[in-house]
This record gives sequence, C-alpha cells and structure tokens, in this order.
Amino acid sequence: MAVNPVRINELSSALQKQSAQSAKGVAIPFKDYFEEAIKNVKETEAQARLDAINAVAGNMDDLHTLAINVAKAELALSLFVGLRNKALEAYNEIMRITL
Repeated sequence: MAVNPVRINELSSALQKQSAQSAKGVAIPFKDYFEEAIKNVKETEAQARLDAINAVAGNMDDLHTLAINVAKAELALSLFVGLRNKALEAYNEIMRITL
C-alpha cells in the first residue's frame, strides 16, 4: 500500500480557498455538513464491507487494512450520530423558546 505525501502547494491552496470563503462571508449551510457526513458514513462502510468480503474470500494480503477501514467506518458513524444528536438538541432548544 503506497502512502501519498502531502504537498505543501496543495495544502496552501486549500487554506487560501478557505480563507477566501470566510473573507467573503460565505457560510456553508448545516445541510451540506449533514449530507457530507451521510456520504462519508456510506463510503467508509462500503469500503469496510468490501475489505471484509475480500478477507473472507482470501483475496486480501494485509489484514491491517481491514482493521483500519473498519475503524474509519466506526468513527464516521460515531461522528454522524453525534452530529445528529447535536442537531436534535438544538431543535428541541429552539422549540422551547417562548415568544
């Protein structure tokens, strides 16, 4: 498994884009964060499932990749559940506000 190095140019361009967006006052809606979390959960779960199938079939040489991908899937799901819980807490708090 090859490890791709992080290039400083890519990192600096990403930071410049982020600072340009924050300077413009462009806010990323919560919906986008939520959709990205759902997409991340689906992708990591699919990869972990594929790795598990390959391991059972004997097509995988390195079991540590399976363990890493399963951990990623668990972490993505945990993050999503935490995000959902915070959204529900915020909604319930807003609903308690009396005018």
